[in-house]
Amino acid sequence: MNRSIRLRDYAVAAAWGFAEATAFFIVPDVWLSAVAMRSTKRGLQCVASATTGAVLGGAVTHLWGARTDAARSARALATLPAVSPAMVRRVENDYAANGYQSLLTGPLRGTPYKIYARTNGLLGRSLPRFLLWSVPARAPRFILVTAAIGGLDALGRKLLPNGPEWVRWSIFGAGWLGFYTWFFKTLGR
Repeated sequence: MNRSIRLRDYAVAAAWGFAEATAFFIVPDVWLSAVAMRSTKRGLQCVASATTGAVLGGAVTHLWGARTDAARSARALATLPAVSPAMVRRVENDYAANGYQSLLTGPLRGTPYKIYARTNGLLGRSLPRFLLWSVPARAPRFILVTAAIGGLDALGRKLLPNGPEWVRWSIFGAGWLGFYTWFFKTLGR
C-alpha cells in the first residue's frame, strides 16, 4: 500500500477521533473498521491515531467545560445526536461519585466520551490525569471493534474467496447502519 494512503488512513483516524470527542456523533470505529477491511494490521495501527485524536479532542472539550457555565454546556451537549439531558445529568452524578473510573464504564453503556470530558472540566478536575485515563477509556473498544471487523472480513474472504467486493462493503454498511439505528432508538435519546 502506498505511503499517501497510509498517511491518509492515520490522518482520518486522528481527525475522526478528535471530532467525535468534541461534537461529532459517529464513532471512529467506523473508519477504523473500514481500514481493517483492507488490512487488519493497518486498522489496528490506526487505533493509535484515533486514540490520540480522541485524547486531544477530550482536552478541548475539558477546557470548554471548565470555562462554560454548567447549564449552558449541558444544553449545548444535549443538542447533539445521541446525547440527552438525562445522560448529561447521569454522567455528572457518576463522575462526582466515582471520578475517573467512570470513564472506563461509560463506553460500556454507550455514553459519549465528550460528556465525560466536559464534566471533568466542569468539576475542575485535573486535565493531565483525565487525559491519562482517556487512553484506557478509548483504545480498548477501538482495538476490539477493529480486530473483530477485520477478523470477520478475513473469515468471509476465506469462506467466499470469489465473493464480489460490493457484497463485503454492503454487509459492512448494513452492519453500521443497523447499529446506529438501534443505538439512536435505544440509547441515544
